Amino acid sequence: TDLAKMRGKPVVILIDEYDAPVGHALADIPLATAIRGELSDFYIQIKECASDVRFLMMTGVTRFTQLSVFSALNNLNDLTMDARYATLLGYTEEELDANFDEHLRAHAQVMGLSYDAYRAQLRWWYNGYRFAPDTETKVYNPVSIAKTLGPKRPHFAPTWSRTGRSSALINYLTMHDLDSRDYDNVRGVTESALDVCRLEALSPVSMLYQGGYLTIKDCDEGLFTLGVPNEEVRLDLNSLLLQYATKQADDDYRDATCFALMEADFDTFFARLRALYAHLPYGSTEAKVPEAAYQRILYVLLASWRFFRVTAEDRQAQGRADLVAESRRAVYVFELKIKGTAQEALAQIKDRGYAEPYRATGKPIHLIGLAFDPSNHSLSEALVEDLA
Repeated sequence: TDLAKMRGKPVVILIDEYDAPVGHALADIPLATAIRGELSDFYIQIKECASDVRFLMMTGVTRFTQLSVFSALNNLNDLTMDARYATLLGYTEEELDANFDEHLRAHAQVMGLSYDAYRAQLRWWYNGYRFAPDTETKVYNPVSIAKTLGPKRPHFAPTWSRTGRSSALINYLTMHDLDSRDYDNVRGVTESALDVCRLEALSPVSMLYQGGYLTIKDCDEGLFTLGVPNEEVRLDLNSLLLQYATKQADDDYRDATCFALMEADFDTFFARLRALYAHLPYGSTEAKVPEAAYQRILYVLLASWRFFRVTAEDRQAQGRADLVAESRRAVYVFELKIKGTAQEALAQIKDRGYAEPYRATGKPIHLIGLAFDPSNHSLSEALVEDLA
């Protein structure tokens, strides 16, 4: 009000990260609730000065629908899923063409790719964000584009873990375990489920969506299908899933384990895999753990390493392999057995021809059978054979 009087005209207020104070405190719900109350008092003061405010814009990561800001400032227009603003905070394909053509072509040369192949890879790594249900337009992460086109390194690399991780999500993960669902195909989600309504009842889907790890893939009559937007985010999400599911597998452990597999050092790979499964927080040894839980750990381990392309439950004519990983050097076909043997797992891979579609790659193909002991949740046996 004083500033408006001094200038003789209404003021413009810009508030970035309006949600940060609450998000930083999600590990302490009473504290987060108290902060929410303080923010409510602040926003009420803004509303009472409405005649002195020409324009107010607030941005943040998380849409806390009951943060009190939305009741204190009930004259706000929520632009979160408004198609008119869906490309406001990212680059479209057309904007890349118009503003970065010289840099894009120079980077394609550095990477030794044709321009079309380069753009396809760029799209795979950094595009995919869709911010409104009634638009098909997807946008690139502008920070990732800047960090990619600046140094023009001879390969694409993830920058998300250094620039995009949500503190609210990290604080959420200190209190909750993410379940082992396929986050690349989350179906039947309502728009209200995407909001963070109650601090005491946070959902993993809403936290991942608000944190940028999930985006809109489709919308049918108000029901959303969500998925991971791109490879950069997929790598970081799997790294988070691995870290919080195992409580001990950091990036160094992941790197050494995956590198051993890529180098075909199977003794080291199996030893590190045994150690990883031995430390999983599965509860009592009497607890029944489904095969999918063992498979999920292996998936996030390999899929969080950017040198592997990983497919879980790869569908074939005679069934589906539990997991297939592919590097530039080789293909690895995994089958897991609970209450079975590693030899039975290998026999199933061969009998059902899980590896046959990969002969066309011309790469060595390694068949890997893993057997788990349900009495103590350990990796009891591991065998590998090369496809003849």
